[in-house]
Formats: sequence, C-alpha cells, structure tokens
Amino acid sequence: MSTRKSTFINQGVYLADIESNASCGSSELNGAIDRPFPVPHYDPQSSLNIPDNVCTKSKAHTGLPSIHTSRPKVLYSVSRNSINWYRGNHSKISSQLGIERADKRRSRLSFTPSVFQIGTEHPSIEQTKELGRLRDDVDEFPGTPLKGLVEYIEPPDGGAMAWAHTVAGHLIVFNAQGLNMSFGIFQAYYQSIMLPNNSPAQIAWIGSFQIFLLFFMSIVVSPLLDKGYFRFCFNGGSAILVSSVLMTSFCTQWWQLLLVQGLLTGVGMGLAFGSGVIILMGYFSKRLGLATGIAAAGSSTGGIFFPLIAEKLIFKIGYAWTVRVIALVVLLTLIPANIIARERPGHKSRGKITMDWSAFRDIPYLLMMAGMFFSFLGIYFGFYYIATYGEAILLLSPSDATSLLIAMNAANLPGRFLPGLISDACIGPLNTIVPATFLAAMLVFIWIGSTTHHSLLVIACLYGFSAAGLQSLYSATIFGFAPGPATVSIRMAMVFVVIGVACLIGAPIGGALIASDGGGYFYAQMFAGCSIFLGATLLLVARVVKSGWLPIRV
Repeated sequence: MSTRKSTFINQGVYLADIESNASCGSSELNGAIDRPFPVPHYDPQSSLNIPDNVCTKSKAHTGLPSIHTSRPKVLYSVSRNSINWYRGNHSKISSQLGIERADKRRSRLSFTPSVFQIGTEHPSIEQTKELGRLRDDVDEFPGTPLKGLVEYIEPPDGGAMAWAHTVAGHLIVFNAQGLNMSFGIFQAYYQSIMLPNNSPAQIAWIGSFQIFLLFFMSIVVSPLLDKGYFRFCFNGGSAILVSSVLMTSFCTQWWQLLLVQGLLTGVGMGLAFGSGVIILMGYFSKRLGLATGIAAAGSSTGGIFFPLIAEKLIFKIGYAWTVRVIALVVLLTLIPANIIARERPGHKSRGKITMDWSAFRDIPYLLMMAGMFFSFLGIYFGFYYIATYGEAILLLSPSDATSLLIAMNAANLPGRFLPGLISDACIGPLNTIVPATFLAAMLVFIWIGSTTHHSLLVIACLYGFSAAGLQSLYSATIFGFAPGPATVSIRMAMVFVVIGVACLIGAPIGGALIASDGGGYFYAQMFAGCSIFLGATLLLVARVVKSGWLPIRV
C-alpha cells in the first residue's frame, strides 16, 4: 500500500512515488530513466557496488503523466535508506548510464524522458503540476540538487493559458486603474454639485488615495504571493473592490467618500491589481512588454467606459444608482478574471523575501526610482483636472468637459499597445519610456496656451497617448533593473511604493496650486509639466549610467 508520494529530480534521473515495495522490503522511490541511446544492464556485482536494497524492476511505471516514446527505459526503485548512497555515487551512476551533466542537457523536460533542457518545448500543465510538488521535498532531502533545477523552468511565453491570463489582466486593470482613470468625472461632479464647499485639493485626496494604495499594497501582496496566498489576495481584493464601489453609492459627505471610495476601494484595487499583474508576469519572458501592454490597456478601456456610464446616467437616474450600475459592471468583469487567474503550474515561490539593501548602492536603480517618482508626481494631473479645466476656464458644458476625459482615455488605449510592441521588437522598455515621458511633459506646457475647445481636445488626445508609454512600461522598466530573479519582487515593490507616494501627493498639490491661483491653472500646469520633465531626465540619466550612450536594447 502506498504510504505517501514524493518526487525528486537529480540531473537527468527521475525518482517518484514513494511506496511500499515487497521486493525491496521498504518504502521506496520508483521512477524511470529515458534516454536517446541504449541503456546498459547493471550487474549487482558491478564496480558501483549497488547495495541490495537498490533493486531494478521491469514493471510499467504508474502514477505520473507519461510521454510515450520508443526510446528504451530503465525502471528502478530506490529504498529510502539508499538515498544517501545514491547521492554519494551519483557521478559514477551518471557516467555509466551516459547521463549528461546538468549544463549539457539535450532532450526535453518530461516525466519519462528525464533529461531537462532549457529553451525548447515546455512541459504540459499536468507535467508542471507534478513538477511543482518537487518543492515540498527539498527540506526533507536537502542534499539533492533540486532547487537549482526547479528554478530553470521558463515561462511558456505564449499558449492558451498565458494569453488567457493577459485577458484576465486586462479585466483586472480595467476595474482597478480604469476606475481611477475615471476619477476626473467624479472630481468635476463633486466639485460643482455634490461637494461645492470642499476645495479641489480635498476632493483630489479621494482619487489620490486610490492610486496610492493600488501601488503601495504591492509591498504587502508580494510576500503573501511568495508564501502561496494568491487566492487570498486576488479573490479577497476583488470582493473588497466590488463591495466598496457599491458602498460608495450610499456616501454623501467628503469624509465618507475618503474612507470608502478612497481608502477601502484603494485596498481592493491594490490587492487585486498587485496579485493579478505579478501572476501575469510569470507567464511571459520575451513577450512580456506586449502582454503587460495589453493588460495595461484595461485602464484605458475602463477610463472610457466608466465616464460614459456616468455621463449618460448620472443626470437621469441620479448619482447613487449610477454608482450601483458601475458596481455591477465591476462585478461582472471580475468574475471571469477570478475564474482564469491562477499561479503558473511549476512556478517556484521564493518563500521568505528579505530586504535587498544592495539596491541602495545601485546608482542606476536609484536614478530610475527617482525618475519614476517625479514622472508619476505629475502624470495624473491631466486625467484628474482636464474636465474641471474645461468647465472652469473654457466654460464648457458638463457633457463637453466629460468628452475631453473620454478622448484622453481613448487616445491612451493605442498608446498602451504601440510602446509595448516597439519595446519588444526593437529598443527595450527603458529606451521607449524616456521619449514618451518627455513628450508628455511637453504637451502639459502646450496645454497652458490652449484657449479653445478643439485645441484642448487635440492636446487631450496627444497627452493621453504619450502618457500611456509611461503607464504601460514602468513595470517592465523596473524589471530590467533587478540583477537577478531573487531580487525582482522586492525591487519592484520598493519602486511601487515610491510611485504610490508620488501619486498620493501629486493631484492634491495640483489642487492646492489651483486654489492659491484663485481658480487659475497656470501654477498647477507648471508644476505637473516640470515634474514630468524632471522625471524623464532622471530616467535618461539612469539609462546612460546603466548602459552608456551605445545604441543598444535596454
């Protein structure tokens, strides 16, 4: 009778299924070696001096997914007591069996062909699920060279499941960043109708807390994911997000909106967004820029869809029922995302994450972090205040002012795809994000001279497109400044916190500058433009320090 199951891989030798075996007289490991050449028969009296409790079999191996092949197999079982003997004689065994060294693997990974190659065919879902169980046995048999092998499993970089996660990522971002990108319509409504006695800066804190928590929660989500709490983070965040949007419909005062629409919604956004995007990145490598661009486009589609709902319904059925309709949309779009999203089978969790203090001595990384801070300090100013600028300065109707925000988000949509395509195909994320950020800064300065509806509409479209380069490629850019896989998670979390702080204070500073200018926007526009320009400059300096002026992909 089988007592428990466990799995080991050791440079081409596959051991599996610990079970009681009458012929060996103890709990054993059964497995198969499959190679593209004949296997010599092992005599019990050979020079290897295989002990009696290491016995060979010729029965069919069961209990694991198999890949049928015509290549010969050796089936064997190893007593639990023989593990130490096996480790000590592994080099001899490998030599006589003809098993390649780990750095010269030639055949594909499978569960009967057991020589593991990097960069060719990827294991099936069933195989990678079984391979994922390898992690459970590292502590019990610490002498096996298992950890190094498991870490070599590459992302599929395509396939139905990977692209399904891209769609799920789009839906996640649609409801997280998309709602925040739509906050400009709430800013205008609160400022003119619902909360006329509150300053623009006070109202802006609601949206700022949303985007701050969306980024800041990554420092909580990342270690939880590494400990295997993906479902807790993602499903819990989705439930909080739907509930908080619904609760927003019952709020009537500023402090209620700050707590519910700002803080609670921000926590839900952060949990769902952080876990969903990190899981998505585990499915791609070379196509990471395209995949994250498609997912990031969800903020644009959400930024179009939610303002359209508000524009069409808010003056017909009222604020409360309009927000409830938005909550229903959030629920219906998060259901398929929660069905699809899951950790990649075979993906290795890193366990305990420690602080990467070497990051504070990494000059290019620090320059990049500073560049991200100043870029995001000003980038959301246009999305929050374009509608109120149209109403207050150009005296547009609420419908025309809302159309400015919708046009900005519509132009933001292709801007999510094109930079990702250029990044993947040609020049890399950092080389792509720098000119896009410079262009966004220039357009804010041009906005200062806009005096007509049509000119402002053109600027809104161009700004939305250029800002998308920063908004879609910041994660891929940060990824490129991590020296190795072990530091990716913590380094991304550190920059996300910095970006969150910038987003938290950027829009309220703009609102305070509008109030100090007597309702004028010049000071706030200069602040936003200079912040983005400084951020782009720091990103350029980070690129030069990291790779010089050479025309290389980075």
